[in-house]
Amino acid sequence: MAGVSGGALAAAVSNAGGLGVIGGGYGDEGWLQRELLAAGNAPVGTGFISWALQKCPDLLNVAIAREPKAIFLSFGEIGSFAPQIKRAGIPLIAQIQTVAQAKAAVSEGADFIVGQGTEAGGHGGTRSTLPLIPAVVDAIGNIPVIAAGGIADGRGLAAALMLGAAGVLCGTAFLASRESLAHRNMKRATFAASGDDTVRGSVVDIARGIDWPAQWTIRTLKNDFTERWSRDLDGLRRSASVEKP
Repeated sequence: MAGVSGGALAAAVSNAGGLGVIGGGYGDEGWLQRELLAAGNAPVGTGFISWALQKCPDLLNVAIAREPKAIFLSFGEIGSFAPQIKRAGIPLIAQIQTVAQAKAAVSEGADFIVGQGTEAGGHGGTRSTLPLIPAVVDAIGNIPVIAAGGIADGRGLAAALMLGAAGVLCGTAFLASRESLAHRNMKRATFAASGDDTVRGSVVDIARGIDWPAQWTIRTLKNDFTERWSRDLDGLRRSASVEKP
């Protein structure tokens, strides 16, 4: 939800009884400051892509200064950030995609674990939500586990609770909301599509010039561009300066 879940969306979720999280993304301090202000006095959290935060760690100070209800870290190790977050008395939520990552995050100080299955929109790993959640629950003891990946309604919540989760995380379900920062064309296309119209891969990241670690790919809607370049990633890299949106 980087660049999509801003202050207005996070505030709307929190005001409705959940915990809204501002998607801090790739390290734009101006964007983060603006969206923190847009959340007003709503009790929201702030999230970061861990490997991107490593490149601009001062953003964590910006978030902590606003006293968020939680700091949410995903896609990378959290150990270098955990002590600062813990000293500030802020709960640390770590999103993982494997059991090994869950164990590591707990050892590094995570207070909550989000187990994200490959059904998720956006970036994720390869394990499916349904088998991942109980495996993580069994592996980490009393740390609350939150299920993510393909959950968009009460049925998904009920299933996650039956698997031992303490709650659920929904992201893509809010992409087409009024408060979402996604472009109206993206909202329209998402609204008109289904899961059958998606593909997971690296085409979009390469085209955008974002160097995502290979273990995490992105789920997007399929189109002629993804169909063409998914079979020629090296060719896309060579053509990135022309193909970049």
